[in-house]
Amino acid sequence: MNPPAIGALIIAPFIIWKTARTLLAYRGDTSPATREYSLRYFTDDDIETGKRCSRPYYLPGLIGCIIGFGLLYALVFLRLSRVLESAAIRAGGGLIVHTGAYVLMFAAIRTIVSAPLVYYSGYVLGRRLGRLKQTLGQWLVFNLKGAAVALIFTWALFLMFQLLVRAYPRGWWALTGAALAAVTILIVYLQPVLLAPIFYKFTRLEEGPLRARLLELCRKAGIEAREVFVQHESSVSTQTNAYFAGLGKTKRIVLYDNLLNSHPPDEVAAVVAHEAGHWKRRHLLMGLGVSAVMGFAGAYLLYRLFQVEAAEWLFGAALDELAALPVLVLLGSLAGALLQPVESAASRALERQADRSALELTGDADAFIRVQVRLVRDNKADLLPHPLLVRLYASHPTALQRIDFAEKARK
Repeated sequence: MNPPAIGALIIAPFIIWKTARTLLAYRGDTSPATREYSLRYFTDDDIETGKRCSRPYYLPGLIGCIIGFGLLYALVFLRLSRVLESAAIRAGGGLIVHTGAYVLMFAAIRTIVSAPLVYYSGYVLGRRLGRLKQTLGQWLVFNLKGAAVALIFTWALFLMFQLLVRAYPRGWWALTGAALAAVTILIVYLQPVLLAPIFYKFTRLEEGPLRARLLELCRKAGIEAREVFVQHESSVSTQTNAYFAGLGKTKRIVLYDNLLNSHPPDEVAAVVAHEAGHWKRRHLLMGLGVSAVMGFAGAYLLYRLFQVEAAEWLFGAALDELAALPVLVLLGSLAGALLQPVESAASRALERQADRSALELTGDADAFIRVQVRLVRDNKADLLPHPLLVRLYASHPTALQRIDFAEKARK
């Protein structure tokens, strides 16, 4: 068999499974018992709104998956990556220029190919379903900023990878793992002070009872948080959320202004207590540790894979060549798809721990339940996702599962 045929056999199962996932998502949870339980807190209109605002994204998601894998298939197995490599080298200069030119062309092609679908699913559906508040111009600027940041990070990481592979043919994998861990920590540290302000306006939460209550919750959880910031999400979308960000001196509580505008203080406190639960149980540090281990493991497996002579024949590039970039993206995408059920299960376990901490910190299960109900309505979430998809891919317990958990904790 030739590389295009083998590549098709590698990618086809992922497309088939994505199609099956899409069909299951359309079906949702048809259990009468689940629907009956949901009607204790929600209305039929809530259920239908969730379906109406979720289902339009399923088909674009499937098409996007097909387009993404199709482009990578063409670049890797049909050797179109070599065309980009030749053009990048003709740009002149050294490795810095070559990698920059290659990354720029690679990103431009992916952007052009996916642009119609991104416009439809991001802007058209967002406006039609009442989730997006940006005008077309604002939406374009917002996404161009995201593309620019992604381009810079991709170029820097790929340049680092090329330098390490070329300088240390046998030990590059260990150095790459260490570098990825360091970069991840740096990004988490800089995110609230450098990256997030590129996209959103932030202000400090004014002095008052709510700020004092939230900081007291943090102290109760053993967290030294000095500032509470408000993210002006209302200028972008209707989404409601809160999160902790940063490390060390950049650590802070961030509340969406939508949360403050539509929720009473006890519900805001319940949301923040959940986030404090993550910090109390050191979930961020656990995540950074797991990320570091995965980085080392992935780099080592990549090293071992390309010790096999047939790897270069199959993927059409050695790791020290510019044409390796789409190979790395393809292998990362395939590995991510395979590992997602494990990652999702671990994420749900951590979310459950944070929910338990929230109930312990506030002692207010009623507020916890009310906020779950209101968040579903704020975010127009699907109340009845398919149970198999929840088990395999949901990063959080469903709203009904979280309400049931709080009910049991209240007894």
